[in-house]
Amino acid sequence: MKDNKYLGSWDLEVNGKYEPKLVTIKKIYQDVFVGEMGKEDKVFLIMNEFDKPMVCNRSNFKRLEKFFGTFDYNEYIGKQIVLNTEKVKSPAGMVDALRFSTRPLPKKSKKVLTDDQMEKATESVSNGRSTLAKIAAVYELSDSQTKTLKDAESKSK
Repeated sequence: MKDNKYLGSWDLEVNGKYEPKLVTIKKIYQDVFVGEMGKEDKVFLIMNEFDKPMVCNRSNFKRLEKFFGTFDYNEYIGKQIVLNTEKVKSPAGMVDALRFSTRPLPKKSKKVLTDDQMEKATESVSNGRSTLAKIAAVYELSDSQTKTLKDAESKSK
């Protein structure tokens, strides 16, 4: 059942497969949820990456507490976590449910600086058009590349 009002596993579907998504928690609030069981007070999460709220059940709250190391939900605001799907048992049988991952966040890998790029980077640092810090923010640098760029930076000053 695809519900357009609340976030569901179907919102993580890409080309027929569920894809984990790195999300940033924007807001946590309590409100009334109207479902098959009638009206219930529930906790909702809003994430920057989605336009609709997610109902946050006890399982997901336990995972948030474990991942962030605190019961204080105010500490979760502005923090990132991976949202994915898992098969869970429900009265309707096995269903796909949204679940937060308690694994560490994936590391963003940087590109390797090639020899051609290194020449241009050294020239750019020597001319004062760039800095070692700016290049290191984008590229994975070897120790020798870092030393070369540091030398070029000190000569430009």
